[in-house]
Amino acid sequence: MARKNISRRAFLHTTAAAGTAAVIGLGTATPAQAAAGFYNPFTGYAVSDGWAEHIARGSLGGIDYVMSVGTRLPAAGGGVVTNIPFNGTGGHTVSIQHDDGYRTQYMHLSQFLLGNGARVNAGDVVGLSGGAAGAPGSGSSTGPHCHWHMINPSGVRVNPLDYISDGGGPPPFDIWRDNMKLIQSTNRGIALVGPGYFRPLRSDEEVHAAVALVGNPVVGNDRQFDLWRSIAYDGQVKPPTA
Repeated sequence: MARKNISRRAFLHTTAAAGTAAVIGLGTATPAQAAAGFYNPFTGYAVSDGWAEHIARGSLGGIDYVMSVGTRLPAAGGGVVTNIPFNGTGGHTVSIQHDDGYRTQYMHLSQFLLGNGARVNAGDVVGLSGGAAGAPGSGSSTGPHCHWHMINPSGVRVNPLDYISDGGGPPPFDIWRDNMKLIQSTNRGIALVGPGYFRPLRSDEEVHAAVALVGNPVVGNDRQFDLWRSIAYDGQVKPPTA
């Protein structure tokens, strides 16, 4: 996915309109809204095996997207997560039960990131890809990739690209994955930082929520931590007063 450039003013307007705590899953929980639709989170990856190829060799169907081990896997739509470890030939599998009765499933994961029953929105990261031959959780995979398919309310596996007829669009709050990161040093602790934004994380719950959203922290020394913080405020160590 191409990185997006966004002005500091636009960033602050977006986060203010959305509600920062609700966006990153920190602070008081808010009721999740039903998903308005789906999008294809893998448009930037090459397909090694399409739906027809899966059916031709006796599979129930799926699409294989080539990606390196550890690639973050975004939810195609809002729903509730179930992790299925060592799911036969599929290996570690994340299943998302969506609000309209459909499910999407991601197979051959190297790591689960959320607990069973976690509520996600479109674009939230649900796990890390795997597929390396013989690695734990790879199932029958012979090379790094993510297998993706959809299951309709009747329990029949269907091609998600037929369901997502328009190819989909970018997920909500894409700015957080593209522009935010976690930083950490020995004496400064851990913080979420981005354009015009800096927030120290005070609890394990906050850290876990942030890791699920933007990935593992960048670890450096205290001087580097202070530099990252100052960059967030356009060269100022503290937030601007005006």
